[in-house]
Amino acid sequence: MFEILTQNSQVPRIAVFGVGGCGCNTINQLIQVPFGDNVHFVAVNTDAQALAASQCSTRLQIGLETTKGLGAGAKPQQGHDAAQESEAELRELIELADIIFITGGMGGGTGTGAIPFMASVAKDLNKPLVAVVSSPFGFEGYQRNQLAKTGVEQLMQYADAVIVLPNDQLSKALDKKVSLVNAFFESNRILQDVLLGLTTTISQSGLINIDLNDFIAVVSHQGRAAMGVAKQVAGEDLLLTINKALKNPLLEDVDLTQAKGAIVSVIATESIELSQYNKIGETLHQQLDPGALVILGLTIVPQLDCELELMVIATGIQAPTEGLLTQDKVVISQSKNDRFRSAELINVHDFLEKQASSKHEQPFSTELDIPTYTRQRRPN
Repeated sequence: MFEILTQNSQVPRIAVFGVGGCGCNTINQLIQVPFGDNVHFVAVNTDAQALAASQCSTRLQIGLETTKGLGAGAKPQQGHDAAQESEAELRELIELADIIFITGGMGGGTGTGAIPFMASVAKDLNKPLVAVVSSPFGFEGYQRNQLAKTGVEQLMQYADAVIVLPNDQLSKALDKKVSLVNAFFESNRILQDVLLGLTTTISQSGLINIDLNDFIAVVSHQGRAAMGVAKQVAGEDLLLTINKALKNPLLEDVDLTQAKGAIVSVIATESIELSQYNKIGETLHQQLDPGALVILGLTIVPQLDCELELMVIATGIQAPTEGLLTQDKVVISQSKNDRFRSAELINVHDFLEKQASSKHEQPFSTELDIPTYTRQRRPN
């Protein structure tokens, strides 16, 4: 008799780092949700007092010598130096995981400086990394927004996928009377829902399986990313559910037709129809780049509280080009001098002199009415 031998399958380990004040607040929300044992949360900060208030069991104070535990003082270079000082500890934590998520705010000191450095460490260790960062409100001023922009640009050099949550989108997408705490809760829930969907998908064998290597293949398309989760109740339009997952109003506005890859997890009951599964795949291919790598998985959960749940992570989206694009060419506004190239220019003094000597028109009643400079230039 033959004995069937099964390999010891290891569940992928996911590490979620909350960096800086914003990131640690997000971690405090996420740890309230029952994730699997393979998801590990880490709070990272330069501010010792704020870090002590974190509810996370794993906490790392970075830059003991650089910041003395007093924070980065809204200086990204301080945050970078602090992370660099604690590189050994960060490297050890990153190396333990198979997938890295980093979350935090851009525009301040710790998050803006430390997150790109941590991403560079993950890249050096060949670990797939998804960064979910927020950008400041417009009223926080030009300087803070410019720091955030620079931080995102630096992060893009190292992270596999960067998802930006503009704070200004909160007031546009949510009820005007929503409290600030609840607004941030909704923003954080995007990462929360995706983590739950991802862990369900890659941590257990599905009917149509998505594994760790599938995830790595999709996020390897470096660039901006979009992600979302949507639930469909009985009788709801499937296209509406797909659009909810693809186009969350709290995310940065990105062009999904440029996406080079997408991982799509469908979690459903046993009653899911073949036509529904096909429609999900066809619709996604229509909305993404024609050559995009789309990996579509299906996990059956009999006790699901809805008809189906759809999780999408679209990657490899290039940042929008600045400037007006028309017929594949950048239209640049004309300089001030360009406006006069087609105009006939005249010498104002010659004009005045001509008018003064005209027999038919007498703009000046007396000799003294003619400007002194013009009178002096007239021949004797």
